[in-house]
Amino acid sequence: MTSNNLTNQAKQTEKVSIKSFRDFIHEETSGWNRTELAWLIGGVTVISLLTIMKLNPDNNRLFTTEFLVSLTAAVTGCIAAILTGKGKLGAFVFGLINSVLYAYISYKYKYYGEVCVKVIIFIPLNIYGIFCWIRNISTKDYEVVKRSLGKNKIILVTTTVIIATLITGYILEQIGGKRPYIDATTSILATTGLILTIKRYSQNWLLWILLNILSIWLWIIPFYKGEGQPVAILLMWCFYLINSIVMYIRWNKKSYKLSNNKT
Repeated sequence: MTSNNLTNQAKQTEKVSIKSFRDFIHEETSGWNRTELAWLIGGVTVISLLTIMKLNPDNNRLFTTEFLVSLTAAVTGCIAAILTGKGKLGAFVFGLINSVLYAYISYKYKYYGEVCVKVIIFIPLNIYGIFCWIRNISTKDYEVVKRSLGKNKIILVTTTVIIATLITGYILEQIGGKRPYIDATTSILATTGLILTIKRYSQNWLLWILLNILSIWLWIIPFYKGEGQPVAILLMWCFYLINSIVMYIRWNKKSYKLSNNKT
């Protein structure tokens, strides 16, 4: 290994020490370029405006509980997704808020698998994720250090996801959940994707891409059937899909560069 490679590796793997709230804010606001800021602000703005525009014009109750909860869930979800792509700790803070609100909305639509995943798994994992990432923030770009799964682990993850989905779908079907196997698939993909995210593997975005496609289908059904107004949640998942594709490319490049620096 050359001296240049050793220097690059040291820069990539040296960790930031976050000791105060001031340090936290500094790291969260560092390393953003104009394009990334535009994506963050633009995504939140577009979703908010479209959600308001899609409301029934005959309904004078703009700020209903359902509307406010859905809009807040969508906005916090978008922010969490972008911060995750940037490798920022704030992803788990906004992810925690989003999980609580999304669980409430899912319960109203009888998507019990989504509720269970958010309450039992996502809320604790978002808290756990903060402690995992805080030890792996690079001093070079103030982002979490990325890595990649090996072939054997990819096979193991794929097999586990398929088996867990079938078992969960059967259980949801027995308790009367709506669209149980779709619900199960999105729930298992979300759980596995979050675990891989916490572990900093770039392949987490492939699971999010698949999850986002299925979730758009899941939420577009009640939208067109007139079962409530889940437009904010539907738009949130569309935003997630685009973001996941962009962030997979970004994370994959970063993990590839780090791997090359180690050789």
